[in-house]
Order: sequence, then C-alpha cells, then structure tokens
Amino acid sequence: MTEADKIEANNLMEEASEIFENCIKCGMCKSICPVFKILKEERVSPRGKAIILSDKVMDKVLFECNLCKGCEQKCPLGIKICDGIRKAREAMVLKKKGLKSNEEMMENIRKYGNPFGKGDLKDLEKLYCC
Repeated sequence: MTEADKIEANNLMEEASEIFENCIKCGMCKSICPVFKILKEERVSPRGKAIILSDKVMDKVLFECNLCKGCEQKCPLGIKICDGIRKAREAMVLKKKGLKSNEEMMENIRKYGNPFGKGDLKDLEKLYCC
C-alpha cells in the first residue's frame, strides 16, 4: 500500500464519518432496509452502519448493503447514507480490507474476461439468476 493510498483511505473514512455527523440514530431507516428485514441484526441496519462509521471503524458489515437508498428516503434528516457506505468501502479496498470474494472476482475478470475464472462456463452451478 502506497503512502498516497493510505492518505486517500484516511480521507475517505473521514468523509464517510462526516456524512453521519448529524445522524440522530432514530432508526427510521431500519423499517425499509431489506438487509435488516432478512438478517434482523442491528449491526447490518443503516443505523448500525451509521454508528460504525461515526466511530471510523472499518468493518466488513459495510459490504452487507445493497445500496438501494431506501434508508435515505426514510431519513428525516436526508442523510446520504449510501454515499457514506461507498466511501468507507473504497477506503477498505485501498487498505486491503475488502472482501476476498470481490478481489477474486475482479482478478478473474482481468485474467479470463469473466468473474468465474479459468475453464468453460458449462459449470451451471456457478451461474444462477433470480
């Protein structure tokens, strides 16, 4: 990791944290969050992520968001939650704390032109939809 990457990652985390400065942790965002509806864990809710990012913590839970922006529509303060999550994710990738599965997928795309890797695409177990 270069010094420039470290600085950029720190700046991104600072920006992500600033996005949540005005969050009052009311929880209005939770009612519409599809990830929270399924997992039912506070840490995956937008409010949980707001708390994590307010404390400038890099946690893989930040990748457990589909960036649907439903939480932003419910937020009474109009906080751009998804922008904060994106910035934090970018910082994590710069600091080599991203998801291994994402790194493998990107490497496969660079090497083989597909996210699945070497070989033919007849392995239908890897391909699925809906």
